[in-house]
Amino acid sequence: MVFPQVIAAFHAIYDVIGLPGNLLVIATIILETRFHVMRYILLASLALSDFLLLVLVNLFRIESIAQEHWLYGQTMCYLNTSFTRYFYINTVLHLVTVSYDRYLAIVKSPLTYNSIITNTRVVFLALIWIIPVIPVSILGWGKYVYKPEVFSCEQERAVQSESIRAKEVVFPVATLLVPLLIIVFLKTSVYKTARRQINAMEVQVGGPVDAESPQQQEIVSRRLRDRKVAVDVSIIIAAFLVCFLPVWVTGICHLFVPGINISAEAVLSTTCVYFLSAICNPIIYSIRKREFRKAVKKMFRRIGVGSYSNDNDIV
Repeated sequence: MVFPQVIAAFHAIYDVIGLPGNLLVIATIILETRFHVMRYILLASLALSDFLLLVLVNLFRIESIAQEHWLYGQTMCYLNTSFTRYFYINTVLHLVTVSYDRYLAIVKSPLTYNSIITNTRVVFLALIWIIPVIPVSILGWGKYVYKPEVFSCEQERAVQSESIRAKEVVFPVATLLVPLLIIVFLKTSVYKTARRQINAMEVQVGGPVDAESPQQQEIVSRRLRDRKVAVDVSIIIAAFLVCFLPVWVTGICHLFVPGINISAEAVLSTTCVYFLSAICNPIIYSIRKREFRKAVKKMFRRIGVGSYSNDNDIV
């Protein structure tokens, strides 16, 4: 069949882009000391999660889909499925935490917030990696069966007790719907607060006019940042939905539509879209940030790669 080869090619592209891309994010944040603050540490942690997803899950699926047969044994098939769920939850927790960090900085505690790495924040970051083990364990090991039509293991849904069905219902709600609502609330609060601050400054200086006073320049600058926040919010939520919603919908259909037969092509396609998240997050959280791009160029110059330019561009 041609279709599995196309899907395998997309999975391979994800690794070609995502593996060096996420490593570049991690290396840049580690080497650039001014990025040793909470929001960038969260970015590095998210990049590590995406990198491990590509290595422990996606890498095994590329050749298996291309060969149209799982090549790594039953145990690895079970582990591959469990790792998929683990890194899915891990990514969701990172997205919520990044949103909450910005909420604290702009809305909740704008006067007292600082991004210094403290012991409490280190523990909180560790919990992001520990918590996903709990739902994966609750859902159980050994409840998967090999599906030759999709060349991997899936949750067995043919015969399930009520307790298993209840767990399966809770999983998509707790890991997509609730986090999405939280992210929307946090980002909306950030946007509204930014707007209120701009309106207050306009009232203070007598309204938006075209003079070049420092106060009015600050208003223009705040407006531009406000617009960027709005764009970032839209991109983050859209990417979150595009990557995770298709898999979520197919899972819900399995649960609530008796006798539904979702084609192998649909399962392979939605899973492929899910893995797109491993290359989307570095783009959204790092490439859009000018200071991060400058730091990447600076790092390349340190190791003798790329052209040399005036270091005054590095701010």
